[in-house]
Amino acid sequence: MRLLRGLLALAALILPPAHRPRWREEALALLAEVRGVRRWWFALDTVVKVPVLARQFREPVPPPGRWLSVLTGLGLLGASGAIALAVLAPAGLPEDAAEFLFLMAPCAMVGVVAVRSFWTARSYGGGPLAYLIALLISVFAGTGPVAAGALSVATGFHAIAVAGAFLPGLWLITVSGAALLRRTSPPALALMGVLCGIGLLGVLLGLQLWPASPLNGLSVILLVPAWTVWSVWTAARLIRARPQQRLV
Repeated sequence: MRLLRGLLALAALILPPAHRPRWREEALALLAEVRGVRRWWFALDTVVKVPVLARQFREPVPPPGRWLSVLTGLGLLGASGAIALAVLAPAGLPEDAAEFLFLMAPCAMVGVVAVRSFWTARSYGGGPLAYLIALLISVFAGTGPVAAGALSVATGFHAIAVAGAFLPGLWLITVSGAALLRRTSPPALALMGVLCGIGLLGVLLGLQLWPASPLNGLSVILLVPAWTVWSVWTAARLIRARPQQRLV
């Protein structure tokens, strides 16, 4: 039973802080009424349902202010310019400089990632753990190889840099895919975000693992138009949108 208590305490961290004690108490009372294998099946069923319950407990939170939305949109526009410079001026731009621009361009996503992550954490009730997770997502998914690369150099583990190359594209695929399924943004924009995430995933991983791979070249061909359309469109929505629409 002690192990189940620890499991429930860990699962309860997903819930808003105000609802955790009562949920643990009710879950433990339910598990105390069964024995043997059924107790573990009941515990598994209870833990699996926690994310659904957490979503039901979400609180309505106002969207970010206009000045924050404008700054985030301007950051995305700057990223589009960096990508365009890396692609349209290959003759006068050294290869190392072009690669550097591709690595730095995802850093412009840090504003979008941070705004959405902290808004989500707040809507789930906030708390130190929720805001810590939002901070980590903002740093590593928002900067990708930059933060992960610095940590990789500091620790001497190259695997950290490779893992960091996954995060920006994976975040963009997840968020855009959810927006497409829930219809919270124009379908064309959400689909472009998914394609942009796939291209970003291929490029950042390619630069880390297979710089001369044909797959890396195809990822660049996919990323450039998808990133340009997605970032400009999203920036325009952030800069000009009404308050309730200031989320990606």
